[in-house]
Amino acid sequence: MTSQDKRTSEHKQPRQAAAHALRLLEKVRAAAETRRHPQGSREAGQGAPHAVVIGGGLAGLVAARDLRQSGHRVTVLEASDRFGGCISRAEIDGLPLDSGAESFAVRGGTVANYLREMDLADRIAPTSGATAWLVQGKDEAVRAHPLPATALLGIPAHLRGEGLRELIGRAAAVRAATDLVTPIPRNWATKPLTVAEVVRQRMGSAVLEQLVTPVIAGVYSTDPSELDLDLAAPDLRRAMLETGSLAKAVAQLQQDAPAGSRVAGIEGGIYRLIESLVDHLHQAGALLVPNATVDRIEYREDQPLPFAVSVHGEPVAADRVVLAVETQPALELLEGLGRELPGADEQRSNAIALAILLVDKPELDDAPRGSGALVNESAPVRAKALTHATAKWPWLAEQTGPGTHVVRLSYGRIGQPDELVATGSDGQLIEQAVKDASKILGVELTEDDVLGSHVQRFSDVVPLQGPAAAERRAVVAQIEKDYPGLAVTGAWVAGTGLARVIAHARSAVALSVS
Repeated sequence: MTSQDKRTSEHKQPRQAAAHALRLLEKVRAAAETRRHPQGSREAGQGAPHAVVIGGGLAGLVAARDLRQSGHRVTVLEASDRFGGCISRAEIDGLPLDSGAESFAVRGGTVANYLREMDLADRIAPTSGATAWLVQGKDEAVRAHPLPATALLGIPAHLRGEGLRELIGRAAAVRAATDLVTPIPRNWATKPLTVAEVVRQRMGSAVLEQLVTPVIAGVYSTDPSELDLDLAAPDLRRAMLETGSLAKAVAQLQQDAPAGSRVAGIEGGIYRLIESLVDHLHQAGALLVPNATVDRIEYREDQPLPFAVSVHGEPVAADRVVLAVETQPALELLEGLGRELPGADEQRSNAIALAILLVDKPELDDAPRGSGALVNESAPVRAKALTHATAKWPWLAEQTGPGTHVVRLSYGRIGQPDELVATGSDGQLIEQAVKDASKILGVELTEDDVLGSHVQRFSDVVPLQGPAAAERRAVVAQIEKDYPGLAVTGAWVAGTGLARVIAHARSAVALSVS
């Protein structure tokens, strides 16, 4: 194929994909025309209500399944060529691996219960129990220590041990211990609190900057000063008020949760959940349309089907609409309904990249950094976190066998533009990942050790936090009230993690159909 032929083919592919999407939607429009006719209305007993779900990530698929089970005809419109959103899969040297989310929080049982509904309960996989480490240092010196086993979000439960002094220094550990004797402010019972405010006041800046910030950056991809305490740790405020101490509150919450037990995975990868949802929806008769870009949503109160969803300029009529896309497209579609959201024009770097390495390195059999490591921003390492996946997941180690390991490194810090993360070449990122993995793991790796690699990039996927985000969510809630049948969901309103996304999507749909 000549370069001219290749360019022609590349230009044709988006047009062909869009045309295919529109052909799939012809049957939807035909059904809608029947509903518009008085004799085909719901009152006449013909035609189930039609729900259009915009976005085929986890939130959209969960919402679509619940709507289908409630008797709706369901159409899922996904702008890309695949379903799953931030849950994705890559094949590296013949080995299928999660290239997005790879675990879920077990607290509350939300995800485990949902997996039971999906007949995936027997696939729930515990971790190995290996602890995580913290990488610190400056210039070219790297120091690595195990994180406190009973920590929560990096907040230590035990303030007088040698381990904490090694991590933050003796003076900082003495400052942290004042938490044990300082009364909790009375207004903390009701005052809005961020994780940063609580940790800084109770334990000092060293604990915040050296322990908590790397954990929050690695887990939530945000800053603790913008993370609501109740969103990050729903029971922590109550426990603080009961025990009179942040450390004692963490100990109370973590006493029945040893290291590694607070998360779980799915044997074969989290992507199995997406595959199961897609299969279920197909079998239930839902229409899943990839490459379907939604341009606009209109609301026509006087119409039997009040919503008109424009796909590549062609309208699709619906009784109900679920908006389950990323932040910026969601804001644009909501503004198309005539409502301006606070901070919609805010420009902020939130690109994330994941570099996955499959390496042949028997020295890693001993898991020198346990299940992985979180990286302090001052350390001479560009990655913000590393997961030693074959040390964390026994089922994966069994698949790869001794000597072969999967290492995942994440890049991208909120509010800090990084060209390598946002637009750099995959080759450059993998080269950086090999260097970073060597420093973090304390085992020299070279490109010759790499059997295969993959880069997954995400943009506009970090949930908004802080007062501005709360204000925006309040406006979204009002818009939902103003347009009956509209539901807005997804990680940007629900928060990070499968548990929050699943719970919010189900709640949003239940409210919209009630």
